[in-house]
Amino acid sequence: MAVSMQSTERPTSAEPATAAEPSSSIKGRRELTRYLLNVLLVVSVLYIIPLTIVRTDAYQHRSLSFYSRPLNYAFQTPVKDADVILFGDSTVLLGVDPSQMSSDLGVEVLNLPNTRGSLMVNDDLTLRRYLSHNRPPKLIVFYFAPWDFDYGNTPFDAIPVFEGEEVLAAQGTFKEISSFARWHPSDAALFSLRLYADSWEFLMHKVSHQGQEGTLAATHGHIENTDPSVLASPCTFPPLLLDNIRFDWVKALGEKYASPQTRVLYFVAPVPSCTNVSALLNHRYDALPAALPVVLPPETFVRDIRYIHTHPDTVPQITRSLSDSVRSAIAPVTK
Repeated sequence: MAVSMQSTERPTSAEPATAAEPSSSIKGRRELTRYLLNVLLVVSVLYIIPLTIVRTDAYQHRSLSFYSRPLNYAFQTPVKDADVILFGDSTVLLGVDPSQMSSDLGVEVLNLPNTRGSLMVNDDLTLRRYLSHNRPPKLIVFYFAPWDFDYGNTPFDAIPVFEGEEVLAAQGTFKEISSFARWHPSDAALFSLRLYADSWEFLMHKVSHQGQEGTLAATHGHIENTDPSVLASPCTFPPLLLDNIRFDWVKALGEKYASPQTRVLYFVAPVPSCTNVSALLNHRYDALPAALPVVLPPETFVRDIRYIHTHPDTVPQITRSLSDSVRSAIAPVTK
């Protein structure tokens, strides 16, 4: 009995090791947790910084994005109670001079700048915001490239939309931003990363924004196309562009804003005389209704994937043509 008592009370060499294991394991877990929290903190700060600074005046004046200044101008324009409002994609921003139209017509003409990417995110936000603080115009001109009239039915992965997200973050209300995040959670989550990437891209390409703010103020919503490239001749429109010539979205938009006080007109931006231009001209533009687009020589355009941006020296001609086309629609207010 005594021997049995001694054998059961003898300590084992494994006891100290088993006592030390929980302490070491707990310490390791704490260090891992601390590390993960630090990583999460850094990521959170890097994510929040763009969301904070994008709403500051300093950022809007120094943003590296080429379209940041014109897109913000639409929300900050000093032009009040314009008689004619131009609303469209980058073809009107780069291709039409509202100040020349004002001189041609003797009325106040304003462009509310947009791009295809900003329209896909914000739709008619610039127009809604402007009209909420100004009297209705006599005329709204919807001016788009042939393949941009149905922008609201285009998937987000079809074209870069960062400039639209950037201006929404800068000018949108909490409700507007929340609505976008609810319908496009992945795009909202990636916004900060896109801002860093976009800024780096413009740094590498050394895109010049010099004079944009002065030009926007002087012209009431126009900037110069700084791309010196020339579209090669002969050219061919890609099937992807031709397949997207539909008019439902902008037609509905025009019907929304038409009223006894405000007339609505639709215009198709000029296009290059590519070899398959007949496929473009065969569409039913009278469904808007709108006239066929003006066809210009390929060398009139810059070489980009959109086939719609003209060189600065064509702006006076295109603007004069638009002024002549809308003159009768504003006859009651023409001086």
